[in-house]
Amino acid sequence: MQNNRQKKGIDAIIISFVLHIILFGLLILGSFYHNVEMMGGGEGDGDVIGAVMVDTGAAAQEWGRLQQQKKGQADKQKQPEPVEKQTQQDEQQAQIEEQKRQQELERQKQLERQKEQERRKEQERQKQLEQQKQQEEKARLEALEKQKQAEEAKAKQAAEAAKLKADAEAKRLAAAAKQAEEEAKAKAAEAAAQKAKEAKEKAEAEAKAKAEAEAKAKADAKAKADAEAKAKADAKAKADAEAKAKAEAKAKADAEAKAKADAKAKADAAKRKSEQAALDDFLNGGDIGGGSAQKGGNANKQGSQGSGAGLGAGDGGKVGDQYAGVIKKEIKRRFIKDPSFAGKVCSIKIQLERDGTISGYQKISGPDDICTAALSAVARTKKVPAAPSDAIYNKYKAPIIDFDIK
Repeated sequence: MQNNRQKKGIDAIIISFVLHIILFGLLILGSFYHNVEMMGGGEGDGDVIGAVMVDTGAAAQEWGRLQQQKKGQADKQKQPEPVEKQTQQDEQQAQIEEQKRQQELERQKQLERQKEQERRKEQERQKQLEQQKQQEEKARLEALEKQKQAEEAKAKQAAEAAKLKADAEAKRLAAAAKQAEEEAKAKAAEAAAQKAKEAKEKAEAEAKAKAEAEAKAKADAKAKADAEAKAKADAKAKADAEAKAKAEAKAKADAEAKAKADAKAKADAAKRKSEQAALDDFLNGGDIGGGSAQKGGNANKQGSQGSGAGLGAGDGGKVGDQYAGVIKKEIKRRFIKDPSFAGKVCSIKIQLERDGTISGYQKISGPDDICTAALSAVARTKKVPAAPSDAIYNKYKAPIIDFDIK
């Protein structure tokens, strides 16, 4: 009994489902034949385009309603469905899907047919427009040809009128020319007589002028010759005077140059003597090397005597060498030697101010141990005696000092 009720319920569901599918298919097929007319704008001419509209929203709602109804009826049974029933439902579902696919294919074909019709209509319309343009162009060319013919006719009439006017003017001008020719002949005869008279008078005047010009030319030539002779005499006298003045100026310049050379030689000798005297005073009055004042003074005096002899012989470089020795000795007396420095040399470049202040120093070359001691000695020195002259300072304002233990 229960099985019969279940079977009846399933049959009812299937029948309801099939009816709904049929209804859904009818709705879709009916929408395929619903045409909408679309009018194209432009000067009253338009093409009617047929389009198939499918109400996809209504179809989707109907499909959803069928699914919900199917689900509700299945829930009422609350019994597991047999495998055979499930298979039938799957087949039905597949049939429904196939029907939908076929319907979609049919719709696509319908759209393609409509597009082809529209394309053909557009081609026909373009063809008509082209024919219309050709007709308009032909009419325009015909109008231009008629206008050209009318203008040519008008120009021909104007040319004929101008020719008649030109003929009349030519006749008038010929008469006037004839009259003018007669008047010209009369005037020419009168002018010829006047010209002959004027030519005679002109010839007489030219002969007189020529005679006067020849006389004047002779006088001018004599005056020019006299002027040239005088100019040559003046030029010779001027050249002689300039040569004499140049000789005197050269002699004077040579004398002045000799005097300047003698004065410069005396000034250089005096300058060297002054520099030597300043260095002698500097060396005699300083305590260099850390020894006693008497000992240092004797040494300096001995050195000064030697330098003086050298300067007398013209060797001013010894003054600078003595000052370089003073700088080196002043710094090296603060250099702390170590036996490990044997065989090593460190070169330090220092920067001196005009008053002897050491404003800077830097390592040039050498090992680190001996250079450290050398840099320390320079730093402790701080200042050396000032150079006795600007020339010596400019030469030794940045000396390089070599430190070793010799």
